Amino acid sequence: MKVMKIRKEQVKYLCIIAFGANISSILLGILHYIIGLHIAIGIIFSIIIVLSWFLNNILIILNDFKIVKSSPEGKKLNRLGYGFLGVQIIAIFLLVGGLFLLNANWFSPLLQYTLIVIGFLSFFTYGSAFSYLNIKAIDNREVWKFE
Repeated sequence: MKVMKIRKEQVKYLCIIAFGANISSILLGILHYIIGLHIAIGIIFSIIIVLSWFLNNILIILNDFKIVKSSPEGKKLNRLGYGFLGVQIIAIFLLVGGLFLLNANWFSPLLQYTLIVIGFLSFFTYGSAFSYLNIKAIDNREVWKFE
């Protein structure tokens, strides 16, 4: 059975694309919150959000397999990856909770939208920081193990 080897350049491009997708998601999310988006832009926004979510999860998996966990910076990146999984879970609860409370007439709209915005921005802000830290550490031989 042939095993596919993952090269440093591929991981670097993945990190750069994930960073761009996370930043684009944040900017489009802020625009959507402030002015609303047309349906065509909303479809592109949805595609970028899903792409960014998949890229972030692929990056977490690659970190788990390709990071040297014995080095201090590798250990830090590995823990940040697991922390990102926790942030994803909390962000989903915040988003779902905010959307659930939108149907409640007795709840403050400020709190409803605050939950949604915090859940959305926390996910993509953490994803941007995680991608950026991986881009910075990609050339460090002590952190990444590439054949």
